[in-house]
Amino acid sequence: MLRDFEKLQTFMIVAQEKSISKASMKVGISQPAVTQHIKIIESYFNTKMIYRKKNGVLLTKDGESLFWILVKLNKTLKDYQKEMVMMIKRCETIKIACSYTVGKFILPQCFTEVKSNIYPNIEHYVATSVEAIHDLQNKKCEIAIVESPFFKENIIYREWLEDELVLVCNKPLERIVKGEDLYSYNWVGLNPQTQTARIIKKHLDKLSIKSDKLKISLEFDKLSEIKDFLISQVEGKDIYVGFLPYLHIQNELKNRMLYTRSVRGLKLRRKMFLAFPKHKKNDSLIKNISHHIIFNTAISMY
Repeated sequence: MLRDFEKLQTFMIVAQEKSISKASMKVGISQPAVTQHIKIIESYFNTKMIYRKKNGVLLTKDGESLFWILVKLNKTLKDYQKEMVMMIKRCETIKIACSYTVGKFILPQCFTEVKSNIYPNIEHYVATSVEAIHDLQNKKCEIAIVESPFFKENIIYREWLEDELVLVCNKPLERIVKGEDLYSYNWVGLNPQTQTARIIKKHLDKLSIKSDKLKISLEFDKLSEIKDFLISQVEGKDIYVGFLPYLHIQNELKNRMLYTRSVRGLKLRRKMFLAFPKHKKNDSLIKNISHHIIFNTAISMY
């Protein structure tokens, strides 16, 4: 057991996520398999490690002790990770296809460490989720980071981060916006064929807000174009609104160039997934890079 890092890692992720289901998505195995790993650990140590509750899991005292031992062990392994990966003796460039949000606002935060500690020859380029999966299938990239999984038999998905889309306006509005108020605004929207537009529509549908009834003044293909337009209208007379990822507008909010408002009952979040070909699941380099990105990247939300 003490050499079975796979099961110990599963326990560590369960402890971090406080959820069997979330750990299952991150580790990439079924929930019954996660539960089985925990049972094997509990059997080995002859003690209960977690309590299952309706809203997640809670560590026992022994579970807490094991978790902190594993945190220290994980740090030690991480210190030697670069040396172990360099033994693989590979020199090809690993390409990662990702969305604009990931490529501009998230990956730069972790790439320095990945290149320093894991593998130096990594590049990323911006693509839509559909394009990224297409490139993955056609061997134009080794890893894809997408906002929604397009389930294919030959692709493995790992749940990664979750970001939030917020209502953004070029002028201050009331602090809390009611659902029915959305029909009165001038909207700057995304092309409805984009994946993010579909996610927005799905969340609005849950509030019985009909997105096709909103007053769409302009439509763009990219989120960055919506942001640029809203900034260009700061001095204008008309009020425009649109949904943007919070990550895109942090500086503009600080400088009061744009404003955000809460919509009552609406939490517009989208999950991101890391994907790689099934035939690469035992590729040590891809596994190390993917693992580092998944478990060592965080985003700041407000």
